[in-house]
Amino acid sequence: GEYTKQLSSAINHLCELKGVGPATASAVLCQYRPDIFAFMDDEVIECLYDGKRGYTLKIYMGVNDRCQEISAELNEARKNGEDEWTPCRVGKALWTLATMSATNDDNGLSAIFEDGDDGARSMEENEKSSNSRKRVKKG
Repeated sequence: GEYTKQLSSAINHLCELKGVGPATASAVLCQYRPDIFAFMDDEVIECLYDGKRGYTLKIYMGVNDRCQEISAELNEARKNGEDEWTPCRVGKALWTLATMSATNDDNGLSAIFEDGDDGARSMEENEKSSNSRKRVKKG
């Protein structure tokens, strides 16, 4: 619909810049409107896209749609006082879990998925921790 056209138009406008593709455009847009855009990160694509990983507008729109759906579902289930979920935040959470899993961070993963509050870190704490580590991109 019209909403989808507006999202893809925003991505396309940024992609007119030399060297900017959908992934880079999404990095800019998720900072500007985290309530609408997720970052097209490798780990997010791997989690939410069934086909071969790619960096096309079509793939981004599908991944972003799924991040929007997940954030809406999480917001329906959240309790008073909990931070609102956005597509950008969903992407960060998926990246954090994928990175922790890839680095065999069993302590961190068990803290996230523990039952009860004893010792479990909040998602914000996990995001801060993951953001403080340098990320090494493969080739």
